[in-house]
Amino acid sequence: MSSPLTIVVALDPDTATATLADSAASRVRSQDLSPAGAVGHFSARRRLTRKLLRRVRGRAAGGPIRLLDFQSMRTHADNYAAWQWQQWRAVVSGTRDAQPWWVFVDRHRADPDTWPVSRAQQAYLAQPRVLAMTAYNAAYRQHPIPRARLESLQSGFNAYRTLAALAAVPGDAVATADGDLLTTSSGRLFDQLRYLHAANDYIDRLHRDTPLVAITAQSGSE
Repeated sequence: MSSPLTIVVALDPDTATATLADSAASRVRSQDLSPAGAVGHFSARRRLTRKLLRRVRGRAAGGPIRLLDFQSMRTHADNYAAWQWQQWRAVVSGTRDAQPWWVFVDRHRADPDTWPVSRAQQAYLAQPRVLAMTAYNAAYRQHPIPRARLESLQSGFNAYRTLAALAAVPGDAVATADGDLLTTSSGRLFDQLRYLHAANDYIDRLHRDTPLVAITAQSGSE
């Protein structure tokens, strides 16, 4: 199973707007990842400015922090998560809590002969709550409920909203201006929260002239 990643790249404040995408892609490649291109990830404070990268339908792929509207992104993510959690709760009504995918990955790693990947996937997907989510996603493809967020969904309404707001700006990973890559070490909710705390703290401490660029790459996990 694979899913696209959104990687937010911090660049030097002197980076020219015309080279933002190429500079960010180069930074992503230095982390042994394959960039697929810049993506409209950020809300922007101004409608028309040459400082923003590829602004389309109200979303920009990058630009100086002073032109990006983090609060709007976090509020939108919070509101959408609130709606999505209510939808999820109705979809899984009557089903028991399910074990997240990382539990089955751990079983496979501990005993690959007894738990090959195929068996782990089948056991995970066969859980009634996961089956309910899969059926809903097949019927409502425009607004799917991500199975990868199962653990946070089961943590409750407020926890799910908080996680969504925290993830709105940094996305799945942050490539720092110093060449480091901040990302979660596993699919566990605790590790995700630890990453999001570090990523938001890093971004919020950057100078407002620092340009950020969102790049998509490919992941090989659930």
